[in-house]
Amino acid sequence: MESLQDLLMEELKDLYSAEKQIVKALPKLVKGAQTKELKAALSEHLDVTKGQVTRLEEVFAAAGAKASVKHCKGMEGLLEEGSECLNEEEAGEFRDLQLIGAAQRVEHYEMAAYGTALAIAEQCELQECADLLAETLEEEESADESLTIVAEGIYAAVGGQGAVDSDDEEIEEEDEDMEEPEMAPVKGGAKAAPAKAMKSRK
Repeated sequence: MESLQDLLMEELKDLYSAEKQIVKALPKLVKGAQTKELKAALSEHLDVTKGQVTRLEEVFAAAGAKASVKHCKGMEGLLEEGSECLNEEEAGEFRDLQLIGAAQRVEHYEMAAYGTALAIAEQCELQECADLLAETLEEEESADESLTIVAEGIYAAVGGQGAVDSDDEEIEEEDEDMEEPEMAPVKGGAKAAPAKAMKSRK
C-alpha cells in the first residue's frame, strides 16, 4: 500500500467478504432460533445485509474501483462460533441467548470495520463513499440495539433459572460467620498467641 486510498480498498475488500459470509450464514441462525422475536430480528437483518452488499459495490464504484474480496478470516471465526451453538446446544431460550451473543460479536466487528473505513474515506475526501459507509454503520448499530432488546425479553422470561441455590447461599453465609478456632495449648507451655497479637509484638 502506498496511499490512504489503497488502505481504504483493503478495508472495503475485507468488508465485502464479511458481508457475503454473513448472507450465507444468517439463514441457518434464523432456522435455529426458537423465540419468534429472535427469528424476526435475524430475518430482518438478513434482508438488510443483502442491501449492504449492494451498497458496498456502490462504494467501490464511487472510489473508482471494481468490487472485489479479500477473505475475511475474522468474520469466518465469528460465524463459526455461532454455528457451534447450533451444533452443541439444545434448542431453547438459552441457546437463543448464545446466538444473540454470537450475532452481536459479528455486529461489533462490523461497526469497528465500517467506522475505520468511514474515517479513511473522509481523509481521502471521498464524500460519497463516506456517506454510503455511514448509512451502513447506522444500520449495524440499529441491529445491535435490536438484538439487545430481544435478549432482555428472553432474560425476563427465564429469570431466576440461573440463580444461586438457597443452600449454596446458606453455606456462603456460614463461611463468612465462622470464627477462627482457638489454638490448642502448646505442650508444656502457655496457649499460643493469636495471629493478630503476634503481629503487634515486635
